[in-house]
Amino acid sequence: MSTTTNPTSRKGVRYTDEQKKEITDFVADYNAANNRGGQAKASEKYGVSQLTISTWIKGSGTSSKKAKKADKAPKAAKAPKAPKAPKEAKKAKSGRGGSRYTAEQKQEVVDFVTDYNSDNGRGGQSKAADKFGVSPLTVMAWLKAAGVKKGGRKAVSTLTKADKAPKAEKVVKAAKAASKSSATASNFDAQLTNLLALSKDVSKAQNELDKAIAKFESAKAAL
Repeated sequence: MSTTTNPTSRKGVRYTDEQKKEITDFVADYNAANNRGGQAKASEKYGVSQLTISTWIKGSGTSSKKAKKADKAPKAAKAPKAPKAPKEAKKAKSGRGGSRYTAEQKQEVVDFVTDYNSDNGRGGQSKAADKFGVSPLTVMAWLKAAGVKKGGRKAVSTLTKADKAPKAEKVVKAAKAASKSSATASNFDAQLTNLLALSKDVSKAQNELDKAIAKFESAKAAL
């Protein structure tokens, strides 16, 4: 059936499969171009009722619209995010806020003090406090625990605390030894009195220092 023909929809008119296909294809092409209205146009053009055209379309399995548009191209895969740069290692904690130090860290501070004092004579404790961010009292406690004297050199005595004679007694013995070389008894008495007074001051200062260190260590352990 040619597209130039215009068959009428009279009763009893039979259409061939080719004619039906021509009409259904027209509907599909028209709807593809205009989105809708293909059946009405085909009815007007070929003189066939819209109901009949609809029946032909259903029977042929042809959609009233042209073939679906090609599937949309899949979205381009998102480029994977660049991995975050690893965070910089945290800086060593300062001596504030109850930081705990390993034995190696403590030894490093002690070694620094002894080396500094060996080269400069003194000042290692203060320098270590500034360099490592530790309080001078903490540095002093570490030095004492390591057996380092105030001057920064390690003690050479191998006696235990229990074996060490009280400082006051040592002072008295030293005074007696010095008295042998004294010219007069009055000079000896004066020296002895002075030494005993100094001994008391030293003992008092030592006791206060020991108490302060004990309080510090207790507070630090409680953190």
